[in-house]
Amino acid sequence: MSTAWAGGTDAILERMDKMTELFVAETRKAIYTGESASHCQECGEPIPEARRQAIACQYCLPCQTELEKS
Repeated sequence: MSTAWAGGTDAILERMDKMTELFVAETRKAIYTGESASHCQECGEPIPEARRQAIACQYCLPCQTELEKS
């Protein structure tokens, strides 16, 4: 029986975890992080500051909800 893999499984799993972490980090960087609109592009109402800070948005919550339904 070969001893080449003895103890190597943990190292392989650790390497796979690191690669997954890097992939997730790079994917998060690629997600759109543009600026939010101050007013909804659909209805023109002001978008609350908390929503604009939480996510980059172009629509108020009611309009976004309606857009996602259709």
